[in-house]
This record gives sequence, C-alpha cells and structure tokens, in this order.
Amino acid sequence: WIILGFLVFVLNGCSNMKLDDFAEKKPEFKLEEYFLGKTSASGLFIDRFGKVKRQFTVDMEGIQDGDLFVLNETFLYDNGEEEFRRWEITKTGEKTYQGSSSDIKGIALGERSGNAVNWHYTLKLKYKDGIMLVKFDDWLIMQDEKNVFNKATMKKFGVRLGDVYLFFKKD
Repeated sequence: WIILGFLVFVLNGCSNMKLDDFAEKKPEFKLEEYFLGKTSASGLFIDRFGKVKRQFTVDMEGIQDGDLFVLNETFLYDNGEEEFRRWEITKTGEKTYQGSSSDIKGIALGERSGNAVNWHYTLKLKYKDGIMLVKFDDWLIMQDEKNVFNKATMKKFGVRLGDVYLFFKKD
C-alpha cells in the first residue's frame, strides 16, 4: 500500500504528460510487439477521493492477423464479476494507432513516442442498470521488456472521476 500510495502521489500529474517527454526513453514501446501472445496484469480503480473502489486481474492474448492486431482481454474483478473485451487495433502511421471494441464509442486514437503510448477514447461503462459514457486519457509506459505500467484517467463532463492503475507482466 505504501508503494501504491507513492505511485498515486507521484503520478497524480500524469494528465500533464506529453508524448514528447518520452521521445528519448528506452526501450521503445511497440504495443503490437509487447502484447503479442499472452500477457497478464493486475490493477485497481481509485476514485477522485482516493478510495480504492475495485481491484482486478486481466489475462490477455494478442494476435496479429494481417494488418489487424487483436487483443483479447478477460477481466476478473474482486467481486467475482468477469468481463471480456476484444480490441481490434490498426496501425495508421509510423507511431499512430486506432482501435475499436464493442464497449468503445467511436474510435480510440493512440500515439507512441519512446517508451510510452497514449490513448484517448470514450468507454461505455456499465453503471447501475445502464451505460455511462466516460472519457479516458490512457498512458502505458514500458519499464523494460517484461513490464508496462498503465495509468488511465477517467472523466465525465470534464470532471475527473478517478484513475485506473494497471501493472502488465509479460511471462
């Protein structure tokens, strides 16, 4: 919890990050290479008041299918709920991506620089008996060939609802 608290404190300013800040950082993060095959993660959602609301694990499998990169994610939440998401990701340029999923409104836009990838998208979040649209500013930062840290800020009407933290581990 001390490490988590420290990370929350240090990374609270992630919304001020810019891709250019990572241009010279190594190793270079190419998500279609890192996520190819099996990857696992553990994470949590912390609301804007600092309260841990959900904890979860994720098992992923990345598949290259021609120009399309498919990332299948299976989430298991601390309350026993299971959720599946299938991302379909396409490179649109040397350092740009677009992605889609059934629970994403429109298209997710991603860009990479150095050891970081930044995504922007609107998620159709299950909320009570309905769906709430929330915007994500999603940062993935490669620490080394096996470890990626992820912080995603979630907003509704421009108001920060909280942050999702994930630690990806390549086996």
